[in-house]
Amino acid sequence: MAQTLQSQHIQKKQENKTTESETTLHVIYGSRTGNSQSAAILAYDYARHLGIATEIHDMNTMNPASIASMKNILVAVSTHGEGDPPAVAENFYHYIHSDKAQLPAETKFSVLALGDSSYKDFCKTGHDIRNRLLELGASEISPLVECDIDYEENAKKWVQQAVEAFEAIVPKTIPQSKKEFAFEINRVDSENDNIFYAEVKEIKRLTDARFPKRTLHMVLSMEKFAEDYQPGDSFGIYVHNSRLLVDRLLKQLKFDGSTTVETAKGPRLLKEALVENYEITVVTPLLVEKYAKIASNNNLISLISDKALLHSYCETSDVLDLVTDFPGPVTPQELIDLLRPLNPRLYSVANAPEVFPHEAHFTIGLIEYTQKGRHHTGVCSTYLSDRIDEGDAIPVFLEKNEKFRLTEDDTRPIIMIATSTGIAPFRGFLQQRLNRKATGENWLFFGDRHAQSDFLYKDELEEFQKAGILTRLDTAFSRDQEHKIYVQHRMKQHKKDLFRWIDKKKAIVYVCGNKRTMGQSVKDALEDIIASEGHLSKDQTLDYIQKMKDEKRLLMDLY
Repeated sequence: MAQTLQSQHIQKKQENKTTESETTLHVIYGSRTGNSQSAAILAYDYARHLGIATEIHDMNTMNPASIASMKNILVAVSTHGEGDPPAVAENFYHYIHSDKAQLPAETKFSVLALGDSSYKDFCKTGHDIRNRLLELGASEISPLVECDIDYEENAKKWVQQAVEAFEAIVPKTIPQSKKEFAFEINRVDSENDNIFYAEVKEIKRLTDARFPKRTLHMVLSMEKFAEDYQPGDSFGIYVHNSRLLVDRLLKQLKFDGSTTVETAKGPRLLKEALVENYEITVVTPLLVEKYAKIASNNNLISLISDKALLHSYCETSDVLDLVTDFPGPVTPQELIDLLRPLNPRLYSVANAPEVFPHEAHFTIGLIEYTQKGRHHTGVCSTYLSDRIDEGDAIPVFLEKNEKFRLTEDDTRPIIMIATSTGIAPFRGFLQQRLNRKATGENWLFFGDRHAQSDFLYKDELEEFQKAGILTRLDTAFSRDQEHKIYVQHRMKQHKKDLFRWIDKKKAIVYVCGNKRTMGQSVKDALEDIIASEGHLSKDQTLDYIQKMKDEKRLLMDLY
């Protein structure tokens, strides 16, 4: 009798669990800057407004295995850089791509993919998750929607379509609201609450004036800044476009800068909106495609039909190039509607605050090149090099990166691989190691163009060597010999020692630099070294590297 009652109790619990699975909508988000979270919150609110029991989950803190009990899923996830999941979404992303991942029968889902169309693999993480859910047997109830950095309208469209698709199949188990629903994105931008006006204590050129490439060292006073920060964290700098560039753009289009246009922040004068609110130094394939619909230029239609040529054009062009190369009828309001919001630029902290109290140091590479007879610059390049002086205050915010921090184990060896301004966090790491009297060995690979000009912080690195804190230093200056030498070549030259540090000494490997110019090459070199020195197959090598990631022994900050 007791066994019968127990069986009935278990059956009842299973039925309740099944009922809950079928009647609950799960909204899952992976958000680095808050945009995916904002969209997820809107979906959560709208579903509950309609009477659907809804739960919201953060990929950064949820147990990814819990998807095994979720039959109704909405996913809002961003993509970091060139197609990688953001750090906060890595655990969820890797879990659902593993053999452990399971879904209930007849699972339904929809995905909102957020990204930055200035990168080639735009919204890749969202597409990857969608494809994996389909592989696991789930059905897509509403189509995937892509969002650029001006994400609000597409996100609202996705929320309405996806939630209403679930409304048709999920029983309503909570009271419906009789009020009209306000379809507005309430942005969750942590930096907006933490804007700090930091005084510029020092700004100087690190590179040799006889060479064209310029890299700056900037020191900000953080004396009244309330939060803690470490090397590996970044600060965002709010910037404005060059007024000279805006004037040239207005002249090319024959626009009056005093024309009033409607912006996301209300009516503004066209010139002021272009200076303060919109991106004009970066052109993306998505923007070009939108412009093509307005400009009706046959040459532009040919360009967008060739994806490789389109991406190549976007890498070196700005909005002035676009409207000059492909003129067409466009109004001031149409131009504003085409453009992306002007986002702050992020720079890694390049010092240990315990060594330089109340200061934040940054290593800033200026984007400068000549094309089609015109000097092109990055938006922050001209802002910092031409319009900011020592003593000025600039608006900044902190973006923490808990997943790229120096280990607290002072006995653990570390390997640091950097190119150009990627040296920034490692300068801070070495300061921390010296200050803590760490006994763990430290090996730095550093690469740039010319030793005479681009050996950033050379004197400091040599002092670290003399102090015994920098155990090994291997450099690669690509333009100092006929055949270019990069950091991955130095890694392979020392592959036996490198593998010994990784395999026997359990060193932590940190990689920091430009994803386009060094990221994949360093990953490939590391894979080749582990395969050859460890005598491993392709699959075994990938498992080895994944284990390093799981153990937090391979950490990358690629931008």
